[in-house]
Amino acid sequence: MGKQENIRKVVAWCISQGYASSQRELAELLGYKESSFSQILNGHVPLSEKFLNRLNRLDNRINIDWIKTGYGKMIATTGGKHEVVPYEDEEMEYVTENTTGARFYRKGDKLYMTVKHVPYAAFGQFANMADNLEPLNDEWGEETYEVDHVAHGHYLSFEVKGDSMDTGSRQSFEAGDKILVRELSRIHWQSHIRFNDSPFWVVVFGSSVLLKQMIAQDLEKGILTFHSLNPSPEYADFSLCQDEIRCLYYVIKKKPKEVVF
Repeated sequence: MGKQENIRKVVAWCISQGYASSQRELAELLGYKESSFSQILNGHVPLSEKFLNRLNRLDNRINIDWIKTGYGKMIATTGGKHEVVPYEDEEMEYVTENTTGARFYRKGDKLYMTVKHVPYAAFGQFANMADNLEPLNDEWGEETYEVDHVAHGHYLSFEVKGDSMDTGSRQSFEAGDKILVRELSRIHWQSHIRFNDSPFWVVVFGSSVLLKQMIAQDLEKGILTFHSLNPSPEYADFSLCQDEIRCLYYVIKKKPKEVVF
């Protein structure tokens, strides 16, 4: 029995207990629009801790571990109802999913994209995987970015590591920052790459996954040259033949790491 089937059973139980007369009313009670609530129940949106916590606040007898794993009983014998206070904060509403798995949500007048996130600890594993370089769905997390429009193409999120792109300025990249990138298909490598418009790239070659600035392209020889923002001598410019490169992703935007005071 999967999480989605478990959560549907809990929803049916909540309605049977009189918390709401319908799924729509229960969605409103938990602070969700009916469409967003349905996406959660159907598995189109990941089951979040926030959603589970709201169920538990509704009635602390609801066994969250049972929802996640199926072990134990759905409803505990101790505990009971909490005072029902409708949530008023606005939830993200599911919009669509593109053909490569990026999901889009709307909250108010803002649009967000959720993509698979490659943590720095997984870089080597990512580079050594099969040619399609797809993430391991069960092991990787996700990251959400504010975007301007629903987009096609293959997007990923990477976590910055090291200090080769860190100059201490807001325009540089610090370890722990997260970046949204889009893959440039190999067919486009044979023409001029617009690296002046998109200067920063994640380049995958061998077992390496590096964030660098692209500074030159020799179309005749099929060579790309990359640069580190950090002026330290250990981060010298280097060039790669296109045949050595497995994937290229250009940086769309950066999400600075959270600073805890």
